[in-house]
Amino acid sequence: MMGLCRVAAMAALAVGLAGTSAAQEPDAPGIAVWVDVEEVLPPDAADTPGALTMFTDADRQALRPSTLHDAFAFTPGVRTIDDDVLGRRSGIAVRGAPARRSRKTLLLEDGTLINASTYLDPSAHYTPPLERLERVDVLKGTGHIVNGPLNNHGIINFRNKQATAQPETTFELGAGNLGTFTRHLMHRRTAGPVGVVLSYTGANAEGAFDVEAHRFDDLFGSVDWRLGPRQQLSLSTTVFRERSHYDESNLTPEEFAVAPRTKRGRFGQEFNTIAVDYRKANLVHRYRGPAGFVASTRLFVTDMDRPRFTVDPGESPRALLPAVSPEDAFVRGASGTMVSRDRHYRTAGVEHRMERAWRAADGRGHALQWGARVEAHRLDDRRSIGGAGEVLDASTRGVPVRDEAYRSAAASAFVQDALHRQDWVVTAGLRVEHYTQSKQRRSSRDLPGGEARETDANTLVLPSVGVLYTRWRQTPLFANLGRGYTPAFARTAAEFPLEPETGVNAQLGVRSTALRGVSLEAAVFHNWIRDTVIQLPFTIDNQNLFLNSEHSRSAGIDLGTRVNSAPFTNAAHNLFGQVAWTYTHATFTDGIIAGRWVPEVPRHSGSATVGIEHASGLRASLTLSYLGGFFTDPANTVAFTAADEDGELLGPDDAFDLREPVILGRVPSRALLSATLNTPLPGSRWTLWVHGRNLANRLYITDLANGLRPGAARTVSVGVRLMLR
Repeated sequence: MMGLCRVAAMAALAVGLAGTSAAQEPDAPGIAVWVDVEEVLPPDAADTPGALTMFTDADRQALRPSTLHDAFAFTPGVRTIDDDVLGRRSGIAVRGAPARRSRKTLLLEDGTLINASTYLDPSAHYTPPLERLERVDVLKGTGHIVNGPLNNHGIINFRNKQATAQPETTFELGAGNLGTFTRHLMHRRTAGPVGVVLSYTGANAEGAFDVEAHRFDDLFGSVDWRLGPRQQLSLSTTVFRERSHYDESNLTPEEFAVAPRTKRGRFGQEFNTIAVDYRKANLVHRYRGPAGFVASTRLFVTDMDRPRFTVDPGESPRALLPAVSPEDAFVRGASGTMVSRDRHYRTAGVEHRMERAWRAADGRGHALQWGARVEAHRLDDRRSIGGAGEVLDASTRGVPVRDEAYRSAAASAFVQDALHRQDWVVTAGLRVEHYTQSKQRRSSRDLPGGEARETDANTLVLPSVGVLYTRWRQTPLFANLGRGYTPAFARTAAEFPLEPETGVNAQLGVRSTALRGVSLEAAVFHNWIRDTVIQLPFTIDNQNLFLNSEHSRSAGIDLGTRVNSAPFTNAAHNLFGQVAWTYTHATFTDGIIAGRWVPEVPRHSGSATVGIEHASGLRASLTLSYLGGFFTDPANTVAFTAADEDGELLGPDDAFDLREPVILGRVPSRALLSATLNTPLPGSRWTLWVHGRNLANRLYITDLANGLRPGAARTVSVGVRLMLR
């Protein structure tokens, strides 16, 4: 707590400095102001001293990715692992980070952290729908100072659409095979000093298995109020609801070989469901003062209730495979039991950022930025059990059998200066993070067996320096060296507490538009990671197992490029080709697993796209996306191998946990083909689009978490879009 007070004192000092210095210098034209709490990029993205990618709404309309995960196939340095066909069980990774549940990637929406709890359990079960986003900003290997935690590898900020000067209404509707149905309605406008955005987005789809069906509905609203020439107040809210027939009990290799998409009749998995209720509110105040001083303050609150309900069938002898024999068959209203894994996450905080920009007499420009954030996190992790034949769901959660409370308080402060000198911009600074964690198994009159409260505290100092060389305006060079970290995961079956994972991250890269019709960004990177936090592919006492493994390192290259024909031909049509490719070599460096691959990190990933676009609005493209093979355990087991919850290999006469089978092995690589066509309907404001996903209908494995899970089958969707202005 003393550390928390020290960081809070730093914040108070920062506010005091702002008040004493803001009126001493004239405005500094040409010095970028980007201290807004909702942004991770400067107003001109080219001023970023590191690798970045933006996926815009125009990109979405042209390429029509089925999900957010599919959209990231066009982003070098980012890869995804699907756990459901809509990508709601978010699996996003940047560079050398494992992808499962996005636990090592900082996810922001308008600058607000949307990982469930960054300081306790950073699993992601919510990301905003693409239809209401202006763009997705991806920072790779930079931004450590202003943004944290989870800043070892990359930062992703989802930017919602803003109010327009003139009223604008957008309507989109799509449908396809496998129960695919998407809808989106948005209205935005400005009336006097007030801007308003209202949005609804929803989607339905069948799953990768025969018992799965997914649905979500999303409501978003924002109001921006200009209080005068120097101040603005913004309020935004999100209400997201998911109700899906989905579970994490996947197949053994023997079952997958016979019926890779069949769960019905296995042990009652048609009753397994997940519910997500997510709510978020942001209140932001912006102030632009004299003498190059700006400030922004945000209050934020998030609440996510995420229960999952599963039939508990007991064990089954391996000798019976591919058939299974549930110990207690589930018959609705008669026999068998269901269990609930009920997690409720709540966060609240306040963040203040300031910037003072000026130009000295010798011509050097400064953009001095500083700020602080304090926040509180709560996670209640409960287990319940139903009666004989009782179906559990979001309204009937069963009788509690375990209740664990996790709490965290965190404070952070940063300061950095962007020094502009002729062709150089040097950005250097420091971020300090302090967080506490506590864990307690609670008891009550109906639930005895509580345990003493355990606590832990950590303080981290994260320096960083970035260099941008702009002598060649169309080909700037950038370099960055910084320290990042991932807080220890509190919710684990391992001994509490774990150590935070820390890293030193370096990169060197170039952006270029010097060649006519060609855009390029390439970067080489190297990350040194200490106390690597990994998730083992099995559970203990129905709880995920995270632990500090050996040190590791990852090195590689990101490459993104696009070539257009129109600048050469001056024709009404444009032929284009684009490539997004990442090579990553991530291995452990110490202990008995030295030289083994870090789980969930393939060597190669990316996509290649060719297409045509016409001035009339016609667009067509074909994309081949690729994800290399990856291991799922630190020992790098190659063949699919059954194990128990202690990691011991199972023999043919052993029984295995049918609800959460442990299968070790290497997930094979896969290449998938997709295509998109957009065409305006003559004489109207409607646009017709057609999109095909996994056109070859390839059967592939996405992951081995709790058994083998297949990827989405071929899906073809047709839709329309209408914009009224």
